[in-house]
Amino acid sequence: MPDYPIRVGFCAPSRAVLDVSTPALAKLYFTDRGADVVLHDTVFKNIKQFAGTDEERLEGLMTLACDRNIDLVLPIRGGYGLSRILDKIDYEAIAARHPVMCGYSDFTAFNIAYLAKTGEISYQGPNGTDFVDTPNFLTEKSFHSALFNEEWVASFPCKEAPDLDFEGTLWGGNLSIVTALLGTPYFPDIEGGILFLEDCNDRAYRIERHMAQLEMAGVLAKQKAILFGDFRDADPAHPRENDFLFADVLSYLRQRLPGMPILHGLPFGHSHMKITLPVGARVRMRTEKGYVVLSTKDHPRVSPRFR
Repeated sequence: MPDYPIRVGFCAPSRAVLDVSTPALAKLYFTDRGADVVLHDTVFKNIKQFAGTDEERLEGLMTLACDRNIDLVLPIRGGYGLSRILDKIDYEAIAARHPVMCGYSDFTAFNIAYLAKTGEISYQGPNGTDFVDTPNFLTEKSFHSALFNEEWVASFPCKEAPDLDFEGTLWGGNLSIVTALLGTPYFPDIEGGILFLEDCNDRAYRIERHMAQLEMAGVLAKQKAILFGDFRDADPAHPRENDFLFADVLSYLRQRLPGMPILHGLPFGHSHMKITLPVGARVRMRTEKGYVVLSTKDHPRVSPRFR
């Protein structure tokens, strides 16, 4: 069982929790492992399915992110809502504090905007809801390693990967959110990137439409590689002969972007198993014995506050 001798703050910049016991159970996970936990008031609120008004959710995010007594900031859940407050966030104030911040799904909007506005690194990884039940072993191990280890390392099996060894900026997150930020001041211009993507509740044709938009905007051609995570709803449960499938999306992209590694199998997305990924970090990507290996020392860490 890992120890978290730190102070953790839970905010709620997006939707309200579905179960009112979620904040208490997420808190319990960390307090049982030696952490102090602060729950912002918004984790208990529900206004039209949002965790409070836009102003309240903004205040919660900013208060915890700028509090020098908080080591790690996590959203209690994703959903929708961060896009409504992106233009009100003081990114420079947060960057001046250098907090460690982690989340996924709707939190992609913050990760991407924070990188675009400041160049600072944040994490795509578990939300508070991922700690309500016993986390998946890989999820827990990767999260703990990212926070405390000197070197961040992640790997996944991928037989289709060619021999690779290069460096690039790791960035991405939820595909729908990434695409929605195109053309805004909150979309980073990444040259030589390693773009990772995941999504849920979208069929294959919609995924391809998002990817086509990124390609036509010139984003994909600037990348060194594209990594696909969990797209669990892309294919119907019982595909028919002429159904358009996620495999067709991959084939289409490989035809459009010849020579670019387009790999599937990154253990990340809307599932219990998700590794923690440093958005904006300079990462080495290589293949080794049928595995894709990512590594960097350019990632935010927390220092133990107490034992």
